[in-house]
Amino acid sequence: MGNIMERRRANPALYSRKLMHYAFVELEKYDNIEEDAFYDYFNVNPVQILQKSYEQSARDAKKEGLIGSSTACLAILRDDELRIANLGDCGVSIIRRNEFIFRTEEQQHSFNYPYQLGTGSTDSPTDAQVFTVKVESGDIVVMGTDGIFDNLFDEDILEEVVRCVEGIDPNQNQNPFGTGNPTPSPALLSGKGVSGLWSKLASTSSSTIAAISGSKSTTTDAAGSIPKKAGENEALDTLEEMAKDEILESTSELSPIAAAAIIAAESSALPLSAALYSLNTSSGSSSSLHSNPTAKAAYLEKQKYVRKIPEPNVISDALAKRAKNVAEDTRHHGSPFQSRAMQEGLYYQGGKQDDMSVLVAIIKVAEDSPDRR
Repeated sequence: MGNIMERRRANPALYSRKLMHYAFVELEKYDNIEEDAFYDYFNVNPVQILQKSYEQSARDAKKEGLIGSSTACLAILRDDELRIANLGDCGVSIIRRNEFIFRTEEQQHSFNYPYQLGTGSTDSPTDAQVFTVKVESGDIVVMGTDGIFDNLFDEDILEEVVRCVEGIDPNQNQNPFGTGNPTPSPALLSGKGVSGLWSKLASTSSSTIAAISGSKSTTTDAAGSIPKKAGENEALDTLEEMAKDEILESTSELSPIAAAAIIAAESSALPLSAALYSLNTSSGSSSSLHSNPTAKAAYLEKQKYVRKIPEPNVISDALAKRAKNVAEDTRHHGSPFQSRAMQEGLYYQGGKQDDMSVLVAIIKVAEDSPDRR
């Protein structure tokens, strides 16, 4: 009887998709009440997730005669912690207030030979770099393959992110920044013209910031007649004080006080007019837009500048486009990959044509606790 040769096929793309598919399946168990993992939600470990995904992918590869390998990068958010497991030359960057606060380093055996999981590789999930990073509302998380980080320097990435976040020409009629209906969150305060707001609120109480950022908790005054949001009076005093100095100073960009009022109103923490001025407790009603010129001006300015708030996909598209332009330009003046090649004594010019996958997320405070039933 002749030997039967086993048919095997190389398909690294399929292998990488399997690896991430099974990672997703494992993570879903933490939201399924019928799974034991549901009760261990806050103890999830990205390396353990990657290990289980790797084992299932290996079983599939053996069964299907599949040959392939892949780098891997997982990031899991739990409360204010971003838990990261990175194996290979993918990367994660975190940008806060237009500055990098964290960035992974590529993991390679030698130049252009990254750690990988797969058939024929001796690397394992336990070899992954592991990080736990404290994040804040408004932080921008950029995850990408080597096609992004081989073609874009850190300053290139930051330039694209800042360009997207800080807005567009006020006279521009196009809408390059998404739907025009951004989800209200403190993250919106990181845009142009409102960066000074956080520093001014740093000395105020957490209840003040909660009222501005959209907390739904309420209290009742002594008379028991008018429900108020927690910290409302302090928030309004803070806003009024800032309004005296700033609301009339900004003409070419959204003023900090107007931005705070808009965000507070849209998140249902305060009416738009009340976000600028105290409630009229004697009559039990708030000032209307018609009777409050300042509030009306803030509302109109909001309509003019709402497009300055980008969706995460706007940032990811901008990064992918810029990386693609560098990769396709063989005469480009420089790239991270070129710099590393030159350090190895190899002549190389321009960017590197490779897979370019990028994912962008913006950290925000959840308005309601997730329903995990």
